[in-house]
Amino acid sequence: MRWIVFAVLAAASFSAAAGTLDINLSNDTVEAKYDTPAGAADWTFGGLYNRDDKTYFLNLGVLATGDAGNKDNRIEGGLGGKIYTVHVPDNDVLALALGGQVRWFPGNRSVGIGGYAFYAPKVVTFIDGRSFYDAGLRVEVEVIRNSSVYLGYRWTKVELDTGASGYIDRGGFAGLMVKF
Repeated sequence: MRWIVFAVLAAASFSAAAGTLDINLSNDTVEAKYDTPAGAADWTFGGLYNRDDKTYFLNLGVLATGDAGNKDNRIEGGLGGKIYTVHVPDNDVLALALGGQVRWFPGNRSVGIGGYAFYAPKVVTFIDGRSFYDAGLRVEVEVIRNSSVYLGYRWTKVELDTGASGYIDRGGFAGLMVKF
């Protein structure tokens, strides 16, 4: 619990003038993320709660980010790591996951596709866990510059030391992302 308070305070200490708020929902889950730039990297803080399964995760991470492309395409991406704290019934997991994310807008238009994947193998998964991954894909429409709506699908799974494994969430969602 102490590190959650630390993470919130750390995220709040960054400049409030720039950041990204990303919220998505399904019938069973809510996920929220906040990103803020810090030089050539982004600090990220987020969490997901699944009401039906009573599972959740919180994460704190840093991604080296950038954009590329030309007048015909826009590509945004990042590579880095996240610390996940995960709760599934009767088990808690701490995972240090590496991965990345990408968004591509073909023809530099307002419709784009994106994805992310973060994975923590046994060597960096602790407490009751053996491995963890969080991955997703989405199609988004930039309604106005720096504001998008999207539909996506995510796979978030944990494998426990007992050999049991299960999804924290798997399924579709709809969301909104605003950069300010």
